[in-house]
Amino acid sequence: MAKYNKLAGKHVLVIGGSNGIGRGVVEGSLESGARVTLSGSSPQSAAKAVAEVKAAYPSAALIGLSCDLSKDTVEDDLDKLLTEAKKAQGQDIDHIVLTAGDPLILMKPQEITLEKIRKVAKIRFEMPILLGKIADRHLRKSPDSSLTISTGGIADHPAPGWSVTAFVAAGLTGLTRGLALDLKPTRVNAVEPGFVDTGLWEATGFTPEQKAAELAKWDAKLPTGRVGQVSDVAEAYLYLMKDGNATGEIVKTRSGGNLI
Repeated sequence: MAKYNKLAGKHVLVIGGSNGIGRGVVEGSLESGARVTLSGSSPQSAAKAVAEVKAAYPSAALIGLSCDLSKDTVEDDLDKLLTEAKKAQGQDIDHIVLTAGDPLILMKPQEITLEKIRKVAKIRFEMPILLGKIADRHLRKSPDSSLTISTGGIADHPAPGWSVTAFVAAGLTGLTRGLALDLKPTRVNAVEPGFVDTGLWEATGFTPEQKAAELAKWDAKLPTGRVGQVSDVAEAYLYLMKDGNATGEIVKTRSGGNLI
């Protein structure tokens, strides 16, 4: 029996696993011997991600499903996703990881509108609340099961133009701690990444040249000498799935950005 390789044989569902940090969690879970269900925003993105991962991990116990988190039917859609994942893998879900997110919106105070607030909150705040509700139906009531969501370093380290996003990120910290009590003994935690080199930069509107310049600027400032790498940040999620003593925790992986 594996004493420390606690993900071996477990079923891990990664919502947002087709790219970025989520893809890293998928790969790290597979390397730990888990059976993984990857959820993308569309059948095409999920199929593409599965093909790419299986090219690197030919024997991977990996399937891909899709769930459009932007629809008003998201509660029912999440319920269907979890039901389908259990059926497809022939196994209950042990751990759910949420890394999905839409492009970030930079807003000066006079640019803030109710429509923009709702757009920021829809996937990054409203949906995680509903996921907690759905997870409570599907995860076993045990500290061996967990839900891990994602917040962001902006919750602790404010910056001009990011007030609305910081509000959402800080709210996710409170949500995590509240759900840890509501779903007990199932564990609920969050990961708070800082700057990470992912495709989210391009999705937010940066050109490749702008992204390279911005990352270089932060590489020069950060104590680690570089922004977060997906393979490093993914370790925080793997840890939270494995540590049966961790619940209501916010694990921060920020390249030392909090020190500057």
